[in-house]
Amino acid sequence: MSENNVDQQVQPVQTAQQVQPAETVQQAQEVQPAAAAPKKRVRVGFIFLSIVPVAALIGIQSVTQIPFLIKAIFDLNSGAASGDPFAFGEELLEIFNTRYAVYAYLLYAVIGLIVFGLWYYLGFVKKNPKVRIKEVFGVKSILAVIGVVIGLQFFINAAFVIAFWVFPDTMNNYVELMKASGLMDNPLITILYGILLGPVLEELCLRGVCFGFLEKSNIKPFFIILISGILFGIMHMNLVQGIYASVLGFFLGFLRYKYRSLKITVAAHILFNLMGTYGDQLISQLNLPEGGTLILGGLSLFVLVFTVILVNGDNKARKETA
Repeated sequence: MSENNVDQQVQPVQTAQQVQPAETVQQAQEVQPAAAAPKKRVRVGFIFLSIVPVAALIGIQSVTQIPFLIKAIFDLNSGAASGDPFAFGEELLEIFNTRYAVYAYLLYAVIGLIVFGLWYYLGFVKKNPKVRIKEVFGVKSILAVIGVVIGLQFFINAAFVIAFWVFPDTMNNYVELMKASGLMDNPLITILYGILLGPVLEELCLRGVCFGFLEKSNIKPFFIILISGILFGIMHMNLVQGIYASVLGFFLGFLRYKYRSLKITVAAHILFNLMGTYGDQLISQLNLPEGGTLILGGLSLFVLVFTVILVNGDNKARKETA
């Protein structure tokens, strides 16, 4: 009788001991947080590699101009060349710009397009998912391109007015440099290179190859956009143009990151150069006072902010914060 009582008293205790660990394990499983995704390690080597395409582009431009500069020197020596070295340089540039600049820029563009087209396709496009036109072009993306182009043009025009007030010598030297380049005086170079081929080449280099290397480095999108914009400014190899090219590069990089394709940035770059060439000529005919240019520049800031908000709300764009 006493043994049965002992059995009856012990059995509930055993049952409680068996149930308790199961409940504890279940509670522990509910409380335990999900394992966080491993943080990607920054690959510094790819950041340095992003500089290589810019150096290659500058090298191609220099090499393709050398034969035509040599030919211009022979033409100058065969004529009545001045003994003044400064006059000699001016005469050499004049011969180069009037006779050979078109061929030099076209050769540079063709070779550059082949090199960077293959580099971008084989290195960053061939083995990755393709982004089709219908995946990026829509009402909001088209408005974003227009907003970036118009907003930046009026903002840069206003910045130029202020720069001429504060740094007149620097700005005058920049104007002379642009005249000496031959891009402003030759309509054929302006259309073929400045508006059509040049933007495509620069986008393949900067928002294509450079951007691709920076993405492989695993740094944050903000720094990808920042570095690629600065490299775009450095590529122009003069202070004034480098500054506003960097600002343009930041917005083009933003569009490139959000829409994952060069199609958007190529369209924006071509329209920007087109408006900068012929749009400024139309605006100059209005004879706007400097105050009016500054007011338009201030309004353009609202356009640019609206454009960023528009892109962030576009279903076709990345949802991650840049």
